[in-house]
Amino acid sequence: MVRRRRSLLTLLLGALTLLALMALAGGYGLVLYMPGTSFRGESAPLGEEGESLRERLRSHVQALSQEIGERHYWRPEALQAAGDYIERSFQAAGHRPRRQAVPTGSRMFHNIEVVLPGGRLAEEVLVVGAHYDTVRGSPGADDNASGVAVLIELAHLLRDAELDRSLHLVAFVNEEIPFFGSEAMGSLRYVQQAGAEGRDIVGMISLEMLGYFSNEPGSQTYPFPLDRFYPDTGDFLAFVSNLESRRLLHRAIGAFRRHAEVPSEGVTAPPQLGDIRRSDHWAFWQKDIPAMMLTDTANFRNPYYHGPSDTHDRLDYTTMTRLTVALAATLEAMTQR
Repeated sequence: MVRRRRSLLTLLLGALTLLALMALAGGYGLVLYMPGTSFRGESAPLGEEGESLRERLRSHVQALSQEIGERHYWRPEALQAAGDYIERSFQAAGHRPRRQAVPTGSRMFHNIEVVLPGGRLAEEVLVVGAHYDTVRGSPGADDNASGVAVLIELAHLLRDAELDRSLHLVAFVNEEIPFFGSEAMGSLRYVQQAGAEGRDIVGMISLEMLGYFSNEPGSQTYPFPLDRFYPDTGDFLAFVSNLESRRLLHRAIGAFRRHAEVPSEGVTAPPQLGDIRRSDHWAFWQKDIPAMMLTDTANFRNPYYHGPSDTHDRLDYTTMTRLTVALAATLEAMTQR
C-alpha cells in the first residue's frame, strides 16, 4: 500500500509539474509547440510502388509475429530465428549487416546493424532502431514487429541515398521487461560499446509500435494532463522526447510534416511524465545523447497491447506505408548538413 501511495504521489507530482511548466512563460513552447502543420485531408492512392511496399511490410510483420511468434529469452530459438530473419532481410535490401553480441544470462543474442556511410560528416552518426523481442504471451505484431518492418524497409528505401552524416539502422534485442534497464538490454549494450569506440552519435530515433491507427472518436487516450491538449482520435503518429532532446524532435517532426500524408503530434516532456521513457531511446538518454521515440502510443490506443491478440491482421498497413515513405525522406533530410 505504501508503494502504491508513493506511485500515485509521483504521478500527481509529475502531472502538477507538467501543468506548472506549461503555465509558465514559454512553457507552451517548451512542451507543446511543434514546427510545421500536421497533415489533414484525403491521402493520395498508394500507387504501384506503394502497394509493393505495403505488401512487404505486411510480409515482415506476419513472418515475425505469426510464423515465428513470441520471441524472447524463454523461447530462445524463436528470438534467434527473428534475428536471422532480420539479417536476411537487410541482406535482401542490398546491405551487409553486422551483429553485436548481447550476453543474456546463460544465452547469447544479438543486435543487428546496417551502416549507411555518410560523406562530409561521416563521423557524425544518426541511429534509428527498433526492438525485435516480445513480452511473454504475445506474438507482438504491433509491439514491435511493426517497428522492425519499417526499419527493414527504410534500409531498402535509403540504400542508394547520398548522405552527409552516417545513418545506422539497428534491430535491438531485449527491450522488454525484465531486461529493460539491465546490462542485457540490447540498446544499452549498443550505446555503451559505441561510447567505448568513440563513435559520435548525434541523435537516436526509436521506432516503437507503428501499426495501430483508428479514425474512431475516443480511440486515443493519454496520461494526465496531456488529454487536455491532444486529439481523442488515434489516427496520428506520435513524436516523443524529453526536454533535452527538443531540437532533435523538432527537426524530425518538421521534416516529416513536409513529406507525410499521415497526421502527426509531438511532445517534449519533463522526466516526471514517466511514459516518455518506454523504449530503446531511454538507453541513449543515459549517455546524454539526444533521442526520441516514434510511436502509435501503445496502450494509450491499442487495446491488444502486450496480449495474445496483438496479431498481424489488426494493423493498418496502408498508414504504415505512408509513414515509412515519409520517414525515409525525413531521415535523408536529417542526415544532410
